[in-house]
Amino acid sequence: MKVLQQPWPRMGKPGRLKAIRMVEESLAGHCSQQAAFEAFKAAAAEQGLLRTRGTSTGLGKCARIVEDLM
Repeated sequence: MKVLQQPWPRMGKPGRLKAIRMVEESLAGHCSQQAAFEAFKAAAAEQGLLRTRGTSTGLGKCARIVEDLM
């Protein structure tokens, strides 16, 4: 909730407003934390605030081992 209350590039976007409602509902016990988090991620994606993750170090090592075995 603290992050949603901070300044966002576009404060009135529907995704952010929905995320706020979903977090409030989750805190009140009316929806799951997972649903609220998904709404938060959707709001962040809507505003271009998510970073894409690269391959993890562990997954990269595993891929190299598999390649060596082939």
